[in-house]
Amino acid sequence: MPSLNLGAKPTVLRCSRCGRFVDWEDARLQIVCGCRAYVKLPPVIIREGEERDQPGITALFERDFGYTNIVSFGEAVVLDGAPALVAWMKGELAGALAYRLLPDALLILALATDPMWQRSGVGGHLVAEGEALARARGLGRLRVSTTNDNLPALYFYQRRGFHVTEVVPGGLLGHIKEPGAVGFGGIPLRDEIRMERIVE
Repeated sequence: MPSLNLGAKPTVLRCSRCGRFVDWEDARLQIVCGCRAYVKLPPVIIREGEERDQPGITALFERDFGYTNIVSFGEAVVLDGAPALVAWMKGELAGALAYRLLPDALLILALATDPMWQRSGVGGHLVAEGEALARARGLGRLRVSTTNDNLPALYFYQRRGFHVTEVVPGGLLGHIKEPGAVGFGGIPLRDEIRMERIVE
């Protein structure tokens, strides 16, 4: 089993109001309406990751999660070298989605967006391309798991048609090496939340 050191994520998020970078633990939720001004964004180019992309993909996951070993459906998984879809905007690596093909589903192992391109549609484009890949392989579902603290991910996936299939209370505790580790907004890391969406 890969060595894990799950703990407080050093993820950098970008404030949607002032644009300042915010540490994961210091981030907060806010209620907003749809009043955001329309911004014309450059096109997102999605393609299968190649060997030359690997250093950038690894750096993106390390910056987003703080490590490249994660827990997915109770299993410790190393992201280095996993198949990935990559997103490019203005010639920059804007995001990546690492995945695994299962007999009946495409399992999303990790999804990360560069802070400069958050809220620009990168994550949605990557998930849509993952769905297209699953459909082309004849797979009927997309599956993903996240942690109980990851409110942005829970929001993101449920907005895209995923529904919760299982909550594993304490599912992370055996993988956390840092006692009392906290994540988004200071929420203690404890549980694994599993979700899926049917591929139509």
